[in-house]
Amino acid sequence: MCGIIGIIGGRPVSHLIYHSLFTIQHRGQSSAGMLTYDGNIHVTKDSGLVRDVFNEDKKINKPGNIGIGHTRYSTAGMDDEESLKKNAQPEYLVNPFLAAVHNGNIYNCSEITHITERKPRTDCDIQWLLLPMADELYKKELNPEVIFSACEYVMKKVKGSYSVIYLADSGEKPYLFAMTDPRKVRPLALGKANGTYCLASETRVFKKINFEYVKDIPGGSVIVIDPKGTIYEKQIIKKQELPCMFEFVYFAKPDSRINGRSIHTTRQEIGRLLAQEHPAKADLVIPVPESGRRYAIGYSLESGIPIDEGIMKDKDERSFIQQTQEHREKVVEEGLSFLRAVLEDKRVVLVDDSIVRGTNIRKIIQGMKNVGAKEVHVRIGCPPLIAPCYLGIDMRSKKEFIARNSDGNIKSSDQIAEEIGADSLGYISIQGLKKAIGFEVCKGCIDFPDGYPPEMRDDVETLFKNDKKGMRAYECI
Repeated sequence: MCGIIGIIGGRPVSHLIYHSLFTIQHRGQSSAGMLTYDGNIHVTKDSGLVRDVFNEDKKINKPGNIGIGHTRYSTAGMDDEESLKKNAQPEYLVNPFLAAVHNGNIYNCSEITHITERKPRTDCDIQWLLLPMADELYKKELNPEVIFSACEYVMKKVKGSYSVIYLADSGEKPYLFAMTDPRKVRPLALGKANGTYCLASETRVFKKINFEYVKDIPGGSVIVIDPKGTIYEKQIIKKQELPCMFEFVYFAKPDSRINGRSIHTTRQEIGRLLAQEHPAKADLVIPVPESGRRYAIGYSLESGIPIDEGIMKDKDERSFIQQTQEHREKVVEEGLSFLRAVLEDKRVVLVDDSIVRGTNIRKIIQGMKNVGAKEVHVRIGCPPLIAPCYLGIDMRSKKEFIARNSDGNIKSSDQIAEEIGADSLGYISIQGLKKAIGFEVCKGCIDFPDGYPPEMRDDVETLFKNDKKGMRAYECI
C-alpha cells in the first residue's frame, strides 16, 4: 500500500507535490520521493518520512510544471535500510525518459521478465510496470493514441493491482498519464485548480492543496494530460470494480471518498451495524485512537451506550505498517496512555477497526485492566482476517493471522477473545461490511479465495499453497 501523486499545469508543481505527500503519509512510512521535470530530471527520494526526506528548501523547491510523488509502504515487509533507500520511488528510465509511481502489487513478475530485455534496477514491482511500458514507447513520438496503445499492451500482460502514474517525454512535450487495473482495487482520483490537474490516491489531497474534485478514475482506464491541460481518456478493459475492502476499513483517511462513498460515513455505519450484530451490556464505549473512533461513534449511537475517551494516543505512527513485529510492539507500548478516571470499575466496549496479528489489542486490553476496567468487550469493524493479501497489503504469511490456527483451521471468536484477554469479542459480519460500504469490494483476505476477483483465484491459491512454514509468499508466480 502506497500513496501516489501526479500534478501537471502551467506553474511549478514541487510545492503542491510536497504538501500532497504529507496528506498521504499515512499510506506509507518506509520512504518518500518526488520527481519534477522541466527538460531536466529533478528527483529527491530516500527512506523515511516526508519530513525527513524533504528536510531542506532545496529538496522542496524544484523547477518543473509537471511532477510525481510517492510515499511507500513496503509490502515485502522485510526491508532493511539499504533496501528501503534502493526501492524508494519515483523510479525512472532515460531512454526513453519515463518515470512512474505505483500503488498496488504485481504478482506475475517472473512472466514479465520474458517480454522485456530490460533489466530491473530494483526489487520493487514497479519495474514490471515501467520496463514493458518503456519498450512500447521506445523511439515513438508521444501522443495520446501511442500512450493508449502502450497501456493496453501492459495492462494485458501484468497481473495484480495497480494505480500507476507515469511521466514521459519523447522530445516534443511531456505528458502525465495514469493507468488503473481493470478491477480498480487501488484508488485514484482526479482534481483540478486553475488549469492545473492532480491525480492522487485519496481525495483528501485536493482539500489540502485547494483543488476541486473532478472524478474517480474508472477501472481498466488510461487518462492522459498534456501541458495545456487537455485531457484524453480511454477505458481499455471494463469489468465490475472491486475496490479493496481494507481501504474502507483501515487505510484511507476518514475525510476521503472512494467511488463517491465517504470513508467517515462508511465506518460509522459499520459501527452501527456492529452494535446490532453484537450488542453488549456495558457502561461506556471506548474507541482505540484514532483507528476505532468512527466505528465507536456508530456503535454508541445505535446502542445508546455513552462514548468516552479512555485511551490517549501519544504518537502519530501506524503500528500495522511498521516493518517488523518489534517495531509494532514498540509503537503500541510507547504510544498509548490509559485514563483511570474514565475506565476504573467500568464495563467497557472497546472498538477498533481490525485485528491482524493481535499485537495492538492484547496490549490495549491489558492496559485498560491495569487501570481498573471491570470488563472489556471488544468489537471489531472488520471480519476476521484469515488469508494473505496478494494485491498490496502487507499480510503475506499464513502465520500472521490471529484468527487462523497453526493447522490452518479458523478460530472461533471465543478462542481469540481468550488469547487477547477480552471478556467477549464480536466482529462485523461480511454481509454487514458489504451493506455498510454499499457496493462489491475485494475481500480475499476475509473470504479466501472466493473474495478475490474470479480471474485471480487460481493464482492466489497457488501463492497460498507456496506459503510454507509461515514463510512470506512474496515470490512472483
